[in-house]
Amino acid sequence: MAAAVAAGNMLTSPSAATSRVQVQVRSVWAHNLDQEFALIRSILPFHPFVALDTEYPGIIITSKNPYCTLNVAQRYDLIRANVDALCIVQVGLTLSDAAGNLPCDGTFMRYVWEFNFCDFDIDRDRYAPSSIELLKANGIDFQKNKTWGIDSRRFSAHLAASGLLSLGQFSTATVSWITFQGAYDFAFLVKMLTGGRKLPQTVHDFLGLVRFIFGERVFDLKHLSKYCRGLYGGLERVASTVQVERAMGCRHQSGSDSLLT
Repeated sequence: MAAAVAAGNMLTSPSAATSRVQVQVRSVWAHNLDQEFALIRSILPFHPFVALDTEYPGIIITSKNPYCTLNVAQRYDLIRANVDALCIVQVGLTLSDAAGNLPCDGTFMRYVWEFNFCDFDIDRDRYAPSSIELLKANGIDFQKNKTWGIDSRRFSAHLAASGLLSLGQFSTATVSWITFQGAYDFAFLVKMLTGGRKLPQTVHDFLGLVRFIFGERVFDLKHLSKYCRGLYGGLERVASTVQVERAMGCRHQSGSDSLLT
C-alpha cells in the first residue's frame, strides 16, 4: 500500500507494496465473524495502522443552504441527523505496518476485511435511491446482507475486545486510524459501539467520544491533503495524483476503498 509523502512542497509516491502481491478481500458474514476477529487480534501487534471505510444508504437529510456555507456545528448536525436515521451496510478495514505491508497467509496473498451487515432492510428503512442503485451496481446484494449479514451488536462486541480501540484494559496496541473524509465513518462506528444510541448533541461531545474510543492517533487524509500542494478532490483523484492505483475491487466497496485509503 503506497503512502504519499510530503517533502516540502513536493509530493513523491514510493512503490506500492501491494503492486508486487495479490490482495484478497476477506468477506465477513455472521457465520465467520468470530474466526475473522480472531485473525485480526493475532496480527494487530504487527499491523497497527487501520484504514477505515463504511458504506451506508446515502444522505437523506440535507441543508437548505450550500454545504460550503455551513459552520462546523451545522455540518455536524447534518451528520448526526443522517446517522441517527440510517443503518450501516458495510465496514471495510485494512490493517498494515508502518511500511504499508498488509498481513499475509504465508504466501504472496495479502488481505483486507469487508464486514457485511444485516441491519439495513431495504423494504423497511429509509435510504437515498441513487445511493442504493450505486451500491447495487458495485456488487452489494441487499437481500444477501439481510439474510446472512452481521448484527451490528455482535460486531461491536468483537470490535471492543479486539485491541483496535483505545478502551483501557482492552487496548493491546497503539493503533493509528486512517480515513478519507471520515466523519460519517466514525459516526457510524460510534453509533454501533454505543448500542445504537443517538449521537451526542454537540460536535464537541462527539469528538470527545471519538478520542475516548479510538485514541489520539486519528488521521483524515482529506483534511491532510489541504496542506499538500496539488492535492484536492475525492479519494480517486487524490490517489491518482500521488500515483496510487486501486489494487482490487472498485469504488463503493468498503474493503477496496479502505485499501485505497
